Amino acid sequence: MSEDQRWRPLIGEDEIPEGGFAFAYQAGPFTETGILLRTAEGVRAWRNLCRHLSVPLDHADQGRFLTSDRRHLVCSQHGALYRPEDGLCVAGPCRGVTLRPLQIAVRQGWVCLDTSSLPDPLAGFGTTP
Repeated sequence: MSEDQRWRPLIGEDEIPEGGFAFAYQAGPFTETGILLRTAEGVRAWRNLCRHLSVPLDHADQGRFLTSDRRHLVCSQHGALYRPEDGLCVAGPCRGVTLRPLQIAVRQGWVCLDTSSLPDPLAGFGTTP
């Protein structure tokens, strides 16, 4: 894979909506979703998957990722709260666990996903302990 093929443009950095931006990506044979957010520390990307129930954060409320005060990402299924800047769960049954990050970079004004760093969803599948 060449350096240019490695980076998949997602959205212009200045175009990220205040409430976050959902995007789809291929992880092996599966289509997964991610979330892009602009924070005080810069743009962050997380797998759109609650660490407690393994459902998309916006499962019950499509496209809604943040609490009404925009301070936390929220799981619409059961209310776990995650800090946008580091993905740490600060309230809920998965407290102390972090969302899984996705590697991104801003390249020529575009937020790009590093496709070479995507987790293998089948790693360890079918192996015996």
